Amino acid sequence: MHILARSRRILHGYVVGFQRAWYRRVWGMHIGEGVRISLSCKLDKTNPKGITIGDYTAVTFGVAILSHDYVNRRHLATKIGSHCFIGCNSIIMPGVTIGDHCIVGAGSVVMRDVPSHSVVTGNPGRVLERDIETLAYGVRISAAIPSELAAHEAAKAARAVPASDQGPASGQGPLPEQGPVSEQKESA
Repeated sequence: MHILARSRRILHGYVVGFQRAWYRRVWGMHIGEGVRISLSCKLDKTNPKGITIGDYTAVTFGVAILSHDYVNRRHLATKIGSHCFIGCNSIIMPGVTIGDHCIVGAGSVVMRDVPSHSVVTGNPGRVLERDIETLAYGVRISAAIPSELAAHEAAKAARAVPASDQGPASGQGPLPEQGPVSEQKESA
């Protein structure tokens, strides 16, 4: 059984790699590095160059990503950002842009642009949460394994601005604290 599971994992890696290369080279889609696309996902092939998926995004089973509007006879660009998770059986309508670090709940119909760092669910899709942080494939930081958190913090620290560049100009010391507005008026 162990050999069968290992063989299946290796074969799956080749199939998914071939699929990603097929979408890029034959259809001309813009698929980022490390993107995981389910084999049962439906990507619009009427306007394949209109689909862009950012790095390390997961597109699960049954998802439909559309890039043309037949009724209005328009070809539109549909963009999904990096580090996103698109839940099963969701529909991404043509011309929609989903920002980086977003989560789309299962069965959602996304008809409008989604700002970065958001959770969207429902039909029509509505933003439920803002200012979330995700790791690769849309894994929320609050649900991440400690080793993933440590790697994320190390990468974040490497991008951080040095402490000498933050705060008030050097030599001025800390900013004075101000009390509530009512206290300021009484002392005046």
